[in-house]
Amino acid sequence: MRTLIINGSPKSKNGNTEIFIKKFLKEMKAPHEICYAANEDKLQIANYMKQFDTVIVAMPLYIHAMPGIVMKLIECMEPAQDCGKSMGFIVQSGFMESVHSKYLERYLSSLTKQLNYTYLGTVIRGGSAGIYMMPEKMNKRLFKQLSTLGEYFERKGTFNMETVEEMAKPCKLSKGKSKLLQLLSGIGLGDNMFWNMMLKKNNAINEKLDRPFVDKLSD
Repeated sequence: MRTLIINGSPKSKNGNTEIFIKKFLKEMKAPHEICYAANEDKLQIANYMKQFDTVIVAMPLYIHAMPGIVMKLIECMEPAQDCGKSMGFIVQSGFMESVHSKYLERYLSSLTKQLNYTYLGTVIRGGSAGIYMMPEKMNKRLFKQLSTLGEYFERKGTFNMETVEEMAKPCKLSKGKSKLLQLLSGIGLGDNMFWNMMLKKNNAINEKLDRPFVDKLSD
């Protein structure tokens, strides 16, 4: 079984998606290749994937939508001529609740059937925004899950649904946790603290309330 992993992140090798891919492949010994949608011609990737038995597309989720480079790649894909080919997806996002990725999951399931591939499933993991900045020990459980997922995939040729379901938790936050997060955000200890740090790092903190498209819409 030859597997092609497509990194669909605009950050290429420098983001969370690459970390997910590396941990997924950690225990795999079967032939596999990685290509990068951000750096390579989309039509060439679409044609090259025809040579593989299995294709796994890994990507971040941006406000319920896949990256534009993945959408362009999909536009270049053609239905498989050979039966028995498989396709799966790994989607990571900063949203804590995996429910935000469910819209995309339904589309990917339908897309795979249209392309005449067997659908392996979609691995969803929320709360992944800062993984690349954290020490590895802080993500020990996640990395173990990804490694286990890759090991199972190599043996069975599919995803372990128990691991997939575990990684997707929480699907939705409880009312108690939602209220706690609102409270923390109100005193400056929630997501705002992280985003303000990123804005300062990129010298954009003074523009965080800007609305650059408002004037254009009113013209």
